[in-house]
Amino acid sequence: MNAGDLNKRVELQIPTTSTNSMGETILTYTTRATVWAAVEPMSGRLLFEAQQANSQVQGRVRIRYRTDIKPTWRIKYGTRYLEILSIVNYKEANDDLQILYKETID
Repeated sequence: MNAGDLNKRVELQIPTTSTNSMGETILTYTTRATVWAAVEPMSGRLLFEAQQANSQVQGRVRIRYRTDIKPTWRIKYGTRYLEILSIVNYKEANDDLQILYKETID
């Protein structure tokens, strides 16, 4: 992975639950780490192929390899929230992770 490609700051957020005064469970997210990333929305042929497979994938985020990230987490990129759909250890080389996402509204 070319370090120059990782030119965006993103927050890796973990889900946490709490209970409010009425006994309702509230889901919130807490930032676990802030990392450098490459954020790559899908376009052209890749987007067309994903749509043909009835996929929800809208793009990918590439980060340096980590062992703690889970599909239940989300990514905060500026004011946008990206739901993790899949995490791929590219070529099983433990160099970088390719995270496929779809954008959500928080």
